[in-house]
Amino acid sequence: MARIVLDASAAVRVIQASELSEELLRHLEHASLVVTPDLYCSEVGNALWKYVRAGELSLEDATERLEEALNLTDLMVPDSQLIAEALAAAAMYQHPVYDMMYAVLARRHGATLVTVDRSFASRLRGMQIGVFCPLPD
Repeated sequence: MARIVLDASAAVRVIQASELSEELLRHLEHASLVVTPDLYCSEVGNALWKYVRAGELSLEDATERLEEALNLTDLMVPDSQLIAEALAAAAMYQHPVYDMMYAVLARRHGATLVTVDRSFASRLRGMQIGVFCPLPD
């Protein structure tokens, strides 16, 4: 079974029951381990806050969705264990540090990174990191 690093963009699509939810969930169901950096919590929380601010979710619903997102992962790795390598990768590949936190984690665990961020998916392929992105290039 596969190891997966789940990024916040994909998790939000799952918990918001988007058109990609079923496909993403099927991919997650086949994982032996789903890992995220601690940053995942803040990124998912921030995305849900935007829905609350826009009046698309109540705070109560956002809190429930946050719990759902946290339950999608088996292991959260402290950001402090990833940041130095993520900074170096960001400088090398000219891509933001917060995304490179997920990339470093995927590389360390020999995992496929699940995302719905097309530009990040493209960057990952260039780094020889396995990626699952259900959106066309």
